[in-house]
Amino acid sequence: MELLAGFKTTGGIEATLVTSRSGVHLTSLVPARSNPDILAAMSSALHSAADIISSQVNQGTPNRVVIECEHCKLIMTKASEKALFIVLSSGNANLGPLFIKMDTTASKIEELLGDFHQ
Repeated sequence: MELLAGFKTTGGIEATLVTSRSGVHLTSLVPARSNPDILAAMSSALHSAADIISSQVNQGTPNRVVIECEHCKLIMTKASEKALFIVLSSGNANLGPLFIKMDTTASKIEELLGDFHQ
């Protein structure tokens, strides 16, 4: 939670989640209007679809999936082989710096999950 809270201090971040690749909600900081269980399950399904699509075009596995909505951006990236890190940002967020910070945070999540599973 501390890691997500620290990440959320980045300007324009509305929500952060960590979910298993199978869609189980592990932890999150989301607005009250959002259901983290549904976000986790649907994000996992979408990331799985991206895996299937990328395998069909033989271009490797996706590093991240980005959905650009009218008022926000939803970004999913691997946090380990078994977890995803999901961020909901404002629509005008600068994706370059956000991707770099997400990658750093995803690596830290992977370390924490590795320690937890050992």
